[in-house]
Amino acid sequence: MVVSLYELEYSEPSGMKLGYVIATPEVRSPRMPGVRGVFADNLKYLKDLGYDAVEVAMRDPNDPEAKNVVADFERIGLTAAMIGSAPSEFQDGVMLCHPDQSIRDEGAKRLRMLIDMSVRLGAMGVNIGRFRGTRSVGDLWEVSTGWMHDAMKAGGDYAAEKGVKIYLEPYNRYETNFVNTVGQGAEYVSEMNHPGIALMIDTCWMNSEDASLPGAVLFGGDLIEYVQIADSNRCYPGAGHIHFGDVIRALRQINYKGYLTVQIDQKPEFKIAAEKSINYLRGYI
Repeated sequence: MVVSLYELEYSEPSGMKLGYVIATPEVRSPRMPGVRGVFADNLKYLKDLGYDAVEVAMRDPNDPEAKNVVADFERIGLTAAMIGSAPSEFQDGVMLCHPDQSIRDEGAKRLRMLIDMSVRLGAMGVNIGRFRGTRSVGDLWEVSTGWMHDAMKAGGDYAAEKGVKIYLEPYNRYETNFVNTVGQGAEYVSEMNHPGIALMIDTCWMNSEDASLPGAVLFGGDLIEYVQIADSNRCYPGAGHIHFGDVIRALRQINYKGYLTVQIDQKPEFKIAAEKSINYLRGYI
């Protein structure tokens, strides 16, 4: 029997686990790249397909439509890896850094609520992507940089008190001017040196912002504590041009053993995308 070098390279288990982003019932924004629909049914389908966990994209834990989320997890028995904060910005325009004080206040409140939910579900914490907002250009540049710093520190303080973390996600330059590359994220997290603040990465944004995806992974090193997976077109891995073999090889080199969580547009439809994703990624981990 002939065994390819490709099969030999990925024959040893990596310890990485697979997750998928699922939106809670109160999330209605079509911009959210996660599966929507009947929450419990989607949760069970992902468990039956073999996913180890899900990331829960949640807008407002106090919304009546979200009241059964904890019970659904307990009944179905799948792990919650992370709470996603993006729906608060997508649907309500709520964020941590904004010229309007009332929006900043609501963002801080929403973050605390999401952190509390992460504790209830046993998740690692809350990821902070577009929900952080962006710094104001011009005369407000310095003061808005302070707003961002204060919001991240306050969130990190609250998360640390609860025994979880907030996970800063390097995000594309068109939607924020604060931490776009993995290198910038690693430097920020290192400078903060905060027990409640960690670094995560997203391969879709890395494709648009980082010169080399494996190089960015190696630069981030052991600061990287969570990974979101999407191809270059925000579709399932294998549907675009990202070479995930290189990315996962780099993750193996830094001894990453956390989640690879699929955050994608549900194309051609959820069940097909979820199945294609898990079958593709299993070959590397």
